[in-house]
Amino acid sequence: MDAPIRLGIVGFGRIVELVHLPTLRKLSEFAVRGIYDLTPQRRELAVRRGFPAFDSLDGLFGAELDAVLVATPPSSHFAAAAEALRRGLHVMIEKPVAPTAEEAERLLTLAAEANRTVGVFHNRRFDPDALLVRQTLRDEALGRVLFAERRHHSFGSGAWFGVKSFRPEWRNERRFGGGALLDWGVHLADQLLHLGLGRYERPLAAHIGSLRWEQGDADDYVQASFRLDSGVLLSFEVNFGSAASPPLWIVGGDRATLQILPNGEATILEKGKPPRHAVLEPEEAKRALGPQRIYESFADCLLRGGPLAVTLEEAAQTMKALGDLQALNERHL
Repeated sequence: MDAPIRLGIVGFGRIVELVHLPTLRKLSEFAVRGIYDLTPQRRELAVRRGFPAFDSLDGLFGAELDAVLVATPPSSHFAAAAEALRRGLHVMIEKPVAPTAEEAERLLTLAAEANRTVGVFHNRRFDPDALLVRQTLRDEALGRVLFAERRHHSFGSGAWFGVKSFRPEWRNERRFGGGALLDWGVHLADQLLHLGLGRYERPLAAHIGSLRWEQGDADDYVQASFRLDSGVLLSFEVNFGSAASPPLWIVGGDRATLQILPNGEATILEKGKPPRHAVLEPEEAKRALGPQRIYESFADCLLRGGPLAVTLEEAAQTMKALGDLQALNERHL
């Protein structure tokens, strides 16, 4: 394959408008050849932005493409990605790769059968706070790691972010793949599972429920923990009904503890010693880092056979962990 990679986009929501397209415009390895969306308003916007617009997947896939970005609500990720693979296209999928572990595993099989590459847009794996945690662990500054905790609190689900011409409240509805676990829990689980502390082994505890803070039937509160084969305990919490600012990270070892606050302040605390402080990069750098890294690796993989920043296998493993947590939660309802 030669550059530029001819890319089609399935779903023209706000995440594509504000994150994917600005990133793709910076990279000469990609040329967006068309956008499919259900709503006339978004297709009109695509045309105003200079892109051919399609009102059907058949129309988009009928264009001359090398790859597609699937950025619809999660419930339709599998169907769109599977059809793209069937047509011989490489695929980039917004997180979560699929709403269930079973669909993620089926995509692994389909990608292998088609001999095509599937990348997954887990951009927050490369946020400055996650990178600082990984660097701290590489430096062995905490000693032998015992546990890692990750939290996300927000006053609302972010449904306001959605496209008004489609259905902004889809993030609160199960049938679209909405809810705290699949929206933010998948980010936190992915970050935790890729700290280099071991492989996922089993779930320990899960509470996935609703505070009924907003309309909709999807979960808006998650507390979960699982264990790695190394014995390290991982836990995360998502709360869509909280305006509080608890620590984003607490990572504990047998010598010291790392704490990272939402304001970017990072501190290593060791008994009997003064705290050691660090400050994360500005928010603008945080927003740009992950998306560009993922797309650069996708281009390098397709054009030169390089490694992906986030593989389908890794995303499927994250969905396996979430699926196990969901099953554990249901057993205790």
